[in-house]
Amino acid sequence: MGISDITEKGVRRALAEHDRIGQDAFFEKYGFKPATKYWIIHKRQKYASKAIANVAQAIGMKRPYERDIRLAGGEATIVRRLRKLGFVVENQSGEKNPAWSRDELILALDLYRTNPKSPPGKASAVVKALSDLLNKMQRLSGHPVSDKFRNANGVYLKMMNFRALDPAFIKQGKVGMKAGGALEKVVWAEYHNRWDALAEDAKAIRDTVESADETAVSKLPVSDPYEGEEGGVIMRLHKRYERDPKIIAKKRKAAIEAECLKCEVCEFDFEKEYGELGRGYAEVHHIKPVHTLIAGTKTKLSDLAILCANCHRMAHRTRSSTSLKQIHEAIDKARRG
Repeated sequence: MGISDITEKGVRRALAEHDRIGQDAFFEKYGFKPATKYWIIHKRQKYASKAIANVAQAIGMKRPYERDIRLAGGEATIVRRLRKLGFVVENQSGEKNPAWSRDELILALDLYRTNPKSPPGKASAVVKALSDLLNKMQRLSGHPVSDKFRNANGVYLKMMNFRALDPAFIKQGKVGMKAGGALEKVVWAEYHNRWDALAEDAKAIRDTVESADETAVSKLPVSDPYEGEEGGVIMRLHKRYERDPKIIAKKRKAAIEAECLKCEVCEFDFEKEYGELGRGYAEVHHIKPVHTLIAGTKTKLSDLAILCANCHRMAHRTRSSTSLKQIHEAIDKARRG
């Protein structure tokens, strides 16, 4: 029994089990807690190094894991062994959480608006639920999360930042917490007295994140945003699904066989414009809302559209994709006027 029982194969098997049953179930099964310092970074995900290494050791010993064989963590033991095996292990004890994104702030403001006179406490179920959702959103973006990332305390404090911007709260002569950063003020100004729009946007974000299959998304290509896109988790996921090579190949093949491989909005034909260089090329756009793409339903070719690069970019100028009809109307209006 010892550190040499930790093998690359054993670590990969432990990582696979962690992915299969989820972090909480993995910790509960083997009696571990989230790491406070050293994390394995693997395929853009974050894993507690001590937990993974100890389970890998048991696998290497060909016996069930029990506490009597537990190895202590640390840079001189587990961390050194994992790095020797080729795994990336980072010390994130002093890591700061990234600034809140616009999508995250929309969700926090929406939660605050459920009861502005008495916002949910940090121990409430709804605050915990939003914390879990924000963690999943971060993982869907391809970034690892720590146990301190958007925890219940952080979610509660962000609601209090919004409270300090609320005229109804300020009118009472109360000070409360500071008003937060510049983006909080922008989001508050955008949605103040437009609470129905806030609820609608927050629901779209929640539906997208809740229905997303993390395992499936992790296998899809990452796409950089176009300049001028509003961005956000909805757009990032939508673009990743559109870059699925299987979907692209099937739609292009069907269009070629039907002799209609041209933009369905402006009728731009790459082969006609560029000759042999443009033969067989066109971009593929998903016309359905992203949360309907990731709920386990099978994508049909009728859910996809052939677009030129320009019309495709226009489809992604806003948070919710602009419809093909709206793009066509925009073109007609511009040409008329």
